[in-house]
Amino acid sequence: KIKGSHTAMKSGMLAAEAAFEALNKETSSATKGLYMESFEDRMRDSWLWKELQQVRNVRPAFNSRLGYLGGIAYTGVFSWLLRGKEPWTMKHHRPDHVSLKPKVECQPIEYPKPDGTISFDLLSSVALTGTN
Repeated sequence: KIKGSHTAMKSGMLAAEAAFEALNKETSSATKGLYMESFEDRMRDSWLWKELQQVRNVRPAFNSRLGYLGGIAYTGVFSWLLRGKEPWTMKHHRPDHVSLKPKVECQPIEYPKPDGTISFDLLSSVALTGTN
């Protein structure tokens, strides 16, 4: 499990299944396939829902009045020991995008050019993995 990659892939798979079902549904509606009715049920019935439910308060705990140390303590008690079974859900006080800076305020990152010894270009890196 690498930082949510598995959850992103699973939610995409569930969305694809719901989209396939919606598109193949017998209906004469002009909006056929637009609303995927089964997606939420598929999410709730999957292991993904349980996993996300367990960690739902981790990020908000660090961005609350508890502070950094309080976030660590809260996460230790409720996420690790009790596995997210608390009867409440903390709220995010603002959307994530609000904390981003506009592009014009940021300096572009200058990455070193691939040297063929320590760093490689993308195609060489994929070739070196030996995957087909």
